[in-house]
Amino acid sequence: MKKFLLASLFALGLGSQAFAQGELTGVYLRNSGSNDYPQSQWNPAELPFTAAGKAVFDANKPGKGPRQSMPAFGNDPLGQSNPPGLYRTLVYGRPIEMVQLPDRVIQLFEWGKHWRTIWTDGREVPDALVAGPFWYGYSVGAWEGDTLVVKTVGLDGRAWLDEWGTPYTDLTEIEERWSRTDDKTVSLTITVTDPELYSQPWTSDVKTFAQQPTDSLNGELMEQIFAPIDEVQFNLDIRDRAASGPNATE
Repeated sequence: MKKFLLASLFALGLGSQAFAQGELTGVYLRNSGSNDYPQSQWNPAELPFTAAGKAVFDANKPGKGPRQSMPAFGNDPLGQSNPPGLYRTLVYGRPIEMVQLPDRVIQLFEWGKHWRTIWTDGREVPDALVAGPFWYGYSVGAWEGDTLVVKTVGLDGRAWLDEWGTPYTDLTEIEERWSRTDDKTVSLTITVTDPELYSQPWTSDVKTFAQQPTDSLNGELMEQIFAPIDEVQFNLDIRDRAASGPNATE
């Protein structure tokens, strides 16, 4: 009944004001950096790890960031062509496309050629999921003025939050706040809640995404797929060979 009423309101033109104010449709590229952050691409400060969280963080061995080592000595899930996962994709510097519909926002990711649905049809975040966990989670959103507030659960804790090995678990809950800053920019912050890994919820800095002109290099998404057949050959030709050279260090 709730879905029917919402669909009827949009058909009548009611509720269209929030849709117009928060219009997110377009192709975007992240334009804010994090090279000098101490631990995570999401936060300019050190994270409030629990003892268990710090142990997981230390066990993750990335090939990028302030703790980088040679990828052949690391344990990055991408080294075996696993999906990047939702938040690592959002913080990465590849285009994403957003398509805003009356009952959902669909995000299409060039990196890995995956998609994600944010339901905006009035449903609640489920207390339990029949299936899952999922590499890209289960997301429900609602508009607060012109800000889309998204709650995501059901994440697969084998993925990382970013390229630098920031961890989460299957029980992590994340809130996103998407806002249109101006007619060419949207902004995003995330708040991460996971009592097992973090002593308190923490909020990222503001990530901004510039809308790409349709006739520009990043104006439409290209195919960027992690094919295991290609990754195996890359490991043989580059990662493993670099790790066996005279300058190899863990």
